[in-house]
Amino acid sequence: MNDLSKLQSSFIKFWQLNTRRKKSLVEALLVLSAYKVILIFLPFRHFVKNGKKTAVITESEERLEDIIWAITVLGNRTPLGFTCLVQALSVKWLLRNNYNLQLHIGVSKSIDHQFSAHAWITHDDKIILGEQKNQVYEPILNWK
Repeated sequence: MNDLSKLQSSFIKFWQLNTRRKKSLVEALLVLSAYKVILIFLPFRHFVKNGKKTAVITESEERLEDIIWAITVLGNRTPLGFTCLVQALSVKWLLRNNYNLQLHIGVSKSIDHQFSAHAWITHDDKIILGEQKNQVYEPILNWK
């Protein structure tokens, strides 16, 4: 299948989605793109805030599923892709009212001394985005 056919197929699939899913995809694409550009100019520390949250408001389960779905779809289908950090920051921002959501960053060093880092999101202590089954990362940041 050539690139034009894939693009046409993607557009057809997009238009067949319900309005809620279309909105989630567009919203996720905008936030992913913004974080991808912003991280070029600002260090990560500008994103982590240690403010106290007084009200506990959570997103609906439907919204949570839609945003995770949209970020996953866009992360897999977008040319040049979005890093795990960009995806995790985008989820954290899009679901900022969900205080059961936590962004984790971890590091790993392989047997041949290769260093790697990874970001993932948990909800109620369950990984919902960025699970790496074959790699174990030592958490260095947990941001609620």
